[in-house]
Amino acid sequence: MRPEKLVVKALRAGGGRPMTVGELAATLEVDGMPEDRIANVLASLVRAGSVAALPGEKYIALKERNLLIGRLSMNRRGFGFVSTPAGEIYIGRRDSAGAMHGDTVSVRLNSQRSKEGRSGEVVQVVERKLTSIVGVFQRHGGLGIVTPTDPRVSTDVFVDLKRGLQPKQGDVVVARITRYPTQHDSMQGAIEEILGKPGAPGVDVEIVIREHSLPTAFPAEVEVAANSLGQDVEGELARGRTDVRDILTITIDPTDAKDFDDAISVERREGGFRMWVHIADVSHYVPWASTIDEEARKRATSVYLVDRVIPMLPEHLSNGICSLNPDEDRLTFTVEMDLDKTGLVEGARLYPSVIRSNYRFDYDSVDRWLAAGDGYPSPESKQLIEDFRRVADAIHTRRIARGGLDFDTVEARVRLDDKGKPLEVVVRKRTVATNMIEEAMVLANEVVARHMRDAKVPMVYRIHEDPDPDALGQIAVILKEFNYPIKEIHGATPQTFQKIVKFAKGRPEELLINSLLLRALERARYSDILSGHFGLASGAYCHFTSPIRRYPDLIVHRLLRAQLTKTLGKEPTASMVGELEWLTEHCSIMEREAESAEVTSQRVKLTELMSAHLGEKFDGIITGVMSFGFFVQLDNTAEGLVHVQTMKDDYYRFEPERFLLLGENRGAVFRLGQRVRVRLLDVSVSERRIDFEVVTARQKLR
Repeated sequence: MRPEKLVVKALRAGGGRPMTVGELAATLEVDGMPEDRIANVLASLVRAGSVAALPGEKYIALKERNLLIGRLSMNRRGFGFVSTPAGEIYIGRRDSAGAMHGDTVSVRLNSQRSKEGRSGEVVQVVERKLTSIVGVFQRHGGLGIVTPTDPRVSTDVFVDLKRGLQPKQGDVVVARITRYPTQHDSMQGAIEEILGKPGAPGVDVEIVIREHSLPTAFPAEVEVAANSLGQDVEGELARGRTDVRDILTITIDPTDAKDFDDAISVERREGGFRMWVHIADVSHYVPWASTIDEEARKRATSVYLVDRVIPMLPEHLSNGICSLNPDEDRLTFTVEMDLDKTGLVEGARLYPSVIRSNYRFDYDSVDRWLAAGDGYPSPESKQLIEDFRRVADAIHTRRIARGGLDFDTVEARVRLDDKGKPLEVVVRKRTVATNMIEEAMVLANEVVARHMRDAKVPMVYRIHEDPDPDALGQIAVILKEFNYPIKEIHGATPQTFQKIVKFAKGRPEELLINSLLLRALERARYSDILSGHFGLASGAYCHFTSPIRRYPDLIVHRLLRAQLTKTLGKEPTASMVGELEWLTEHCSIMEREAESAEVTSQRVKLTELMSAHLGEKFDGIITGVMSFGFFVQLDNTAEGLVHVQTMKDDYYRFEPERFLLLGENRGAVFRLGQRVRVRLLDVSVSERRIDFEVVTARQKLR
């Protein structure tokens, strides 16, 4: 039998379980096929589309050739999208073939595009993501049913109650999956944990943690490895690390920050400035394939929930020897830049360094000092901060001039008491101080990316592709309706977006236009292939400045060090380079999962906070329009639904191409971006649901 057929047969004999080269070699030992030969055959089969390569150097045989492989993200309404190298593929409710949220699947493309874009159907589940389900338990005789709390999981779990834990009716439980659903059989499982009643303190966030499969503790061996680490500053200096401890250095972070991974130094020079961006040198302590690295790689990011942080690295590293605490020597990686008065980088040096932060500042204090012109702790800190503002303003002006987008954004955080009860919503807006740090970090990231691009070496980039053409077509309809001077935006550049934003500024439809522009933008992601960043109007960009909390930054540090020392072809970096493709995909996926968990945890507490305000009136903005009603976001960022059933004054017709509901008799209109006044009708904390009804709306169709 041909080697290709032998390998495929062995893969299929494994019951659909992904296998490594070593496992295949053991299976094919009787056929006398060595591992290097198997590896070559697998590479050929992957290129032919008969076998899929998975993370961890595992392989699986595909049921058909030339299928697309990707991760399935389900929507609460039953449909989903598969992220593949060819882009997002829409999967209808009936086309998932038993696949669940988070699964890696193979997809067959449909010949015709649907209204959602490219569509397809799942052919097989390549790898399961979920191993357990969190849900509400209900007893039916001798049988238990767990209904998932996560709306992205639509299948109940049937559990046998003859053995194991015995939850009470209505308890929130975690069920380990023992059998996955098929077209003919339900999902089965066993109760492995009882969290408590839905309203019990702390249960709500525990549900979010388990819905997103977030780790709650580090393995013992990881903690032991981390706690054994120390820093040898003098030894590192003797080995050639640059000493910049004599340069005045500060950190600026949120008031409640516990880890500091970036620091700034600025000096005025003739004709411009010299700015140093110092970043914690995590790669010095966490080499590739170490015990700590394997856990950090799995997590890929820190997760900032409403009541806690789930860190990527153990505390001894994240809040200890890697954190750039004031008055302590720290190992860093420095980007030193010479800039002219317009913010143009005239030269840059990248090198491992040792710093000693002189001051730990927070955003609120810096904003207050800059506004008042005094209050600084020392004359030298005043000089540094004011020079930093000048250079940051120049960098910002230059970035906007080349086409970088600059949308105003807000961040809402629910403040809790000691028992986890929500007290208020704190809305954080961009300020002068936050913009200063943002501009410095963006520039440092760009300088590193350009350096690696010009060196023509392996790299992990942060890319942001051009806007979706279909979404641009939807915007064109609205621009024409409002008689904008820019009506044709297919193939739009960042400068085109800028012109639209500028024209909309202060006009009644400003919120509508900004919402549509944001929706048209693709999601930024990580890639080992160079591509531009549309939002920043940058030809090369990366993430370098947060290695304590983002794994891609840690990869970039390792690659940069190897490039500077000419060791890219040596271990352990050489092994890491071979994994960059799946690492970038994995990190992009985990970033989205972390963001979803963060948003959900805030929504849970925000919903609980709103439950104390039933019957009260609020002002808000329409953020989504559907055939069944529209969603309204309040000033505190709480979002709820106005269902058409509550709109009894007229019959409302949905016009999707114009993002509005139109009253057929009275002509009242409710459209995306419109301000409305609503009354809070109902709140369900367990379902994270808020319902409103309209009180007043003044807009009519123009």
